[in-house]
Amino acid sequence: MRRLFSCLVLSLGLLAGAAQADMSKMYFGGGFSDASVSDTFDNDTTVGNLSVNLGYRLHTYFGLELEVGSASDDSGSIVSDPLITYQAVMLRAGYQWNKVGLYVLAGTAMMDIDSQLIDSDSGNAIGFGINLFGSRNTSLNIHVLDLDDGAFKATTVGFHYYFGGYR
Repeated sequence: MRRLFSCLVLSLGLLAGAAQADMSKMYFGGGFSDASVSDTFDNDTTVGNLSVNLGYRLHTYFGLELEVGSASDDSGSIVSDPLITYQAVMLRAGYQWNKVGLYVLAGTAMMDIDSQLIDSDSGNAIGFGINLFGSRNTSLNIHVLDLDDGAFKATTVGFHYYFGGYR
């Protein structure tokens, strides 16, 4: 619980720092998924995942994104006592057609994974996603993330809220 709380405080601190920047270029989102984590014998364990992301668009096609997540094999302990917590900082490149946006992500991640599963604490973060806009500011989001060359994989369904709209 303390690790997740620390991650959330860090995210809020970054949001406060970015608040002095142009808020119309910011977005946030969240989602849930079934994810998988590899153990030391390359067996995959299915876990439930809850994630929150915060982004800032540097340009029409490029931005920065921070994602914080928590996962566990028991739905009651995703927040209180997770098996996995992670933080990823990624560059985002994307393109939008009307009310559909496609994007790719690449960056780095820090993970805290239970030692019974795998000894991994950092690695590359890659992913891609699609936004289906219902209005100018809100979208349904499907987001695929792979951390540390497959040590943790998640396909998340959630939402994004764009403060300045998607254009």
